[in-house]
Amino acid sequence: MGNRKRSGRRQRREPIRRMIPPTRVPGSRRPHRPDETALMPVYEYSPMFGRLVDAPVEMVPLLAVLAVLHQAQSGMPVGTCVPTSHQVSGALRHLGFEAEPVAACATLYRVTDTITEVSEVGVWKRPPVVHPDGTTNGHMVVWTPSFAQLVDATLVQDPLLLAAAQADPVYSTPVFVEVPTDRREFLTAQPVARLDDHLYASWVLLPDWTRRMDPVLEGKASTVVELGALGLATDALRLIAAVGEDRDLDALPVRCPRLGALLQGKEQLPKLPAEPPSHLDPDVGAAPMNISRESR
Repeated sequence: MGNRKRSGRRQRREPIRRMIPPTRVPGSRRPHRPDETALMPVYEYSPMFGRLVDAPVEMVPLLAVLAVLHQAQSGMPVGTCVPTSHQVSGALRHLGFEAEPVAACATLYRVTDTITEVSEVGVWKRPPVVHPDGTTNGHMVVWTPSFAQLVDATLVQDPLLLAAAQADPVYSTPVFVEVPTDRREFLTAQPVARLDDHLYASWVLLPDWTRRMDPVLEGKASTVVELGALGLATDALRLIAAVGEDRDLDALPVRCPRLGALLQGKEQLPKLPAEPPSHLDPDVGAAPMNISRESR
């Protein structure tokens, strides 16, 4: 959470790097359209992998999910908040952790001698609108009390961060910050994350507006999100197992029996379909976390 630039550049070990590329969810990748100019930077390995080397053991499952997500986004259209947040929360639940999407508005600040507002992602003065094409002017994050974290996986859609990410992919990684595990305390919290020496992000949580963005997930998008969450969990589980070959993760099964059972082969994740469901068109979704463009 703290200094993203410094932590994102830690040495990555080869057993972790070999875990990519991630599984592709059938029907979840679509070609880039000419009107989609907002692209993630291209990187061979996500900076998120480096954090798995020496992060606290209890944070490894969350970081694994986010690392797989970020790796899949290399060179792709910038992820959109609603499907991405639902996929992250769904993946964490597959692995045995609590997580839920929550509507929010994020604000970026450039700090110099005074605090100057830079830009906002989402809306807070009025409810978000979902347009007929499935885009929205709202924003969404993930609250995971299992890790006491708020996760914003699509803050990079902000033009300031996206421009910085073209020079340093660390700026495109999911942002996470410690928050209360009690729901009431979380919803009244005012989390702030330090992105670099001068750039900060803060969030206003808007839980009453979460369901207003449900139309983004209607129809084929719902299936893509469900399969994306399962694919994300599947690859995160492989990555956690690989990290376990490189460092001691024996405390994880005690912390999360479901994850322990999955790692030991006593339980299994549902199988991904070998072929796309018949109702999915090839151009539905994107790899595997991005299924629609979001207007801002």
